[in-house]
Amino acid sequence: MSRRWFLGHALLLVLTAGLLLLVFESGDVDRWLAQPFYDAVAHDFPLRQHVQIGPVLYYVFKFATLSGAVLAAAGCLLALVWRIDWLPPRNAALALLGLVLVPAAVALLKLNTNRHCPWDIVDFGGFAPYVGLLAEMPGEIVRGMCFPASHAATGFMWLAPALALHAVSPRWSRRAIWLALGIGLVMGLTRQAQGGHFMSHTLWSAWLAWAISLS
Repeated sequence: MSRRWFLGHALLLVLTAGLLLLVFESGDVDRWLAQPFYDAVAHDFPLRQHVQIGPVLYYVFKFATLSGAVLAAAGCLLALVWRIDWLPPRNAALALLGLVLVPAAVALLKLNTNRHCPWDIVDFGGFAPYVGLLAEMPGEIVRGMCFPASHAATGFMWLAPALALHAVSPRWSRRAIWLALGIGLVMGLTRQAQGGHFMSHTLWSAWLAWAISLS
């Protein structure tokens, strides 16, 4: 990887972090984007129990993505043992490490960030107040474990193998990056439609996966 390529990605990370903070912490974008999916009469998100979105786009899609990650991890392990021309050992190690670290980091943050899902927020029939990422949560409220978005991170973790491919084939790396972003966004939007995450949760998951993969 060239120094210019790496520094370019690092600069984009800094800029996008600033943009995410500016957009979601200075306004009410999250609740505004969640509102169309909420039924004020039923006091619920109708798509939460939808027969297709629930089983298909949530469970089946997530299972398929995780299965693919297991196969990719197995391929990385093989590349570490036997020589594979298109996947050098160093790149295989980086891809494998990213596939492990991204979901692990998301799970750890979910336990410590104390942020609630849309269906837990008072505005959407829940019990907790809506607070921004940098705001203090009232101590008497039951802790939330909804940030960042773990479902979307299942797709975004593919950024690690995608970036690891850059040294071998920049063209295929770019394609893999767009594919990982697409999968993660679809999974994140699915959960948003169900009331399971705000948009900022999904976008911060993408940012985190990108940062870990680049690191």
